[in-house]
Amino acid sequence: MRILIAGGSGYVGRGIIERYCLTNDFINISLSRHADLAVNNALVDLSLPISFLSFDQPIDMIINCVECRATDNSNGDNKRAYLAAVRHLVEYAQDRDIKKFIHFSVNHLNTVENDYQQARFVAEGLVKSGGFDYIVFKPTVIFGENSPLEYLMNSLLSRSILLKFWKEDARIAPVHLLDVIANVGYAIEHNDCWNETYALCGPETMSFEEMLFRRRMIKRPKLLSAPSGLAMRSALKNMPVPSNYLRLLLDWVNADDRRVYARSLVEPRFSYKP
Repeated sequence: MRILIAGGSGYVGRGIIERYCLTNDFINISLSRHADLAVNNALVDLSLPISFLSFDQPIDMIINCVECRATDNSNGDNKRAYLAAVRHLVEYAQDRDIKKFIHFSVNHLNTVENDYQQARFVAEGLVKSGGFDYIVFKPTVIFGENSPLEYLMNSLLSRSILLKFWKEDARIAPVHLLDVIANVGYAIEHNDCWNETYALCGPETMSFEEMLFRRRMIKRPKLLSAPSGLAMRSALKNMPVPSNYLRLLLDWVNADDRRVYARSLVEPRFSYKP
């Protein structure tokens, strides 16, 4: 199968390519200079129309792993660029009569409370009304080797004092990258699962604090309560993780996956382990 993958240089996209590049022909469109050298790469700005893209063979499927950057000081530019990227991918699929489209969203968005969530909801609507067969995957927070979550956790645990920035009663069902990728593989190989939305959760729910302290450590940081704004600023300070990842992660840890119906294509295998 010939697959056009958008955002194949990101954490999920790279994993999909690495797992399935031997059995499928991938073309990765991205602006990243860290694109996978094992596949064909096109450095394309998805905020602009991509009707000029032409390949020697027809595209069978689009997989959209482009991220919506959730920062506080972007004046909406990140969300507009994200929606433009999704719209241009949808238009490209329509123009080239591409039959299948896989789109990645996030799983805990049940109501629209800010422009980031609105961008996610609108993007899902664009895909579902595109006129092609679609799947929307909505994973909870993803863990695995070298994941943004692991960088965040390790940085938090290196501190002597940590202000709580998460909801005490929220429960998360973190999902392993390999389980996410397995669902994509099932969708590539089967035709009986399309035109549906799937919430990808792990097999176990826990609080963020339980996730944090599953690590072995000589000394735990002292946890203190503080106003949410102060705690958030403290958590973000001097992090070795890009701010867009941090905002996404902090949004995740204040979600509650118990409210989400987990309906994955493949049974999750991996419980959360640091």
